[in-house]
Amino acid sequence: MTTWTSKAAIAALLMGLSACDALTVPEPDAAPVALSQAKMAFGAVTLVPPRGYCIDKRSLRQNFAMMARCDRLGVPSKAGDAPIGIITASFTTSRGSLPSPLDTAAALNLAAVTDTVETDDGVTFRAKGPAPAEGLSDTHWRGTSAIGSQIMGLALYGEEDGRATGRDGRQILSSIMVASKSDS
Repeated sequence: MTTWTSKAAIAALLMGLSACDALTVPEPDAAPVALSQAKMAFGAVTLVPPRGYCIDKRSLRQNFAMMARCDRLGVPSKAGDAPIGIITASFTTSRGSLPSPLDTAAALNLAAVTDTVETDDGVTFRAKGPAPAEGLSDTHWRGTSAIGSQIMGLALYGEEDGRATGRDGRQILSSIMVASKSDS
């Protein structure tokens, strides 16, 4: 198990995570374009969504991407039985170690940090904070992972008492961390 405690990393990660808490919804008239992966952080990382989710091309920035179930992005054959949810990923240059879940929660005004697990691939935990859209639970999963020179911050929002906010959430974020590290 790895322990992360750098204050510099917290500041760097929070700059990237601010995008997670202020989602910009793409124009409703724009046709969704689902991607199975995307080069992020000026090519430093290949973001790979979990099974059943696709990256919404309209949301892409060099340091931010939003993912949803593939059927919500026009590719019903790829959704499978994935839980309904919205995932955000943000990237920032690593300036040291990953922040702890409590440091992340304090900086983002999150409450009720639970289910914390630290592995070699990253950190995942559940917390309560404002939902980015109506119909999504304020309880959500968060994750951070070091990938090469970048720190990836993840947030997974789902329906109240849904699979994404419950039993499946940690595995969804962990699969992004493992696949993105492997492909980067």
